[in-house]
Amino acid sequence: MPQYLMLAFSQPLEGRDEEFNDWYDNVAMPVYRSLPGVTCLGRFKSLPHTGYEFEMDLEFGYVSVYLHETDDFDRHFSQIMEILEKATAEGNYHFSDTIDKTHFFEPLFVNLGD
Repeated sequence: MPQYLMLAFSQPLEGRDEEFNDWYDNVAMPVYRSLPGVTCLGRFKSLPHTGYEFEMDLEFGYVSVYLHETDDFDRHFSQIMEILEKATAEGNYHFSDTIDKTHFFEPLFVNLGD
């Protein structure tokens, strides 16, 4: 079955890291862990480091990594969106207002099987 890796790069609004982390741990993760065909591989915080030949400006403070396994990603993603909409309607989920939406990016990669 094809595997897809989704990276959710995010940046909390200035001074709202604690609220962002609380939302992620207590609102987002319980719902994300229940999604069929999705394995949550973890959330990571960026660290400053040196050693590159060029300057790096990290725009994202966090990245969350999700593995999706499905034969039809478009259908799978539609199902996920339906689940999130239902969880939102039931009061169990919401997209956090602590996230800087100008610094949010979710690229998708497919495993080439090498």
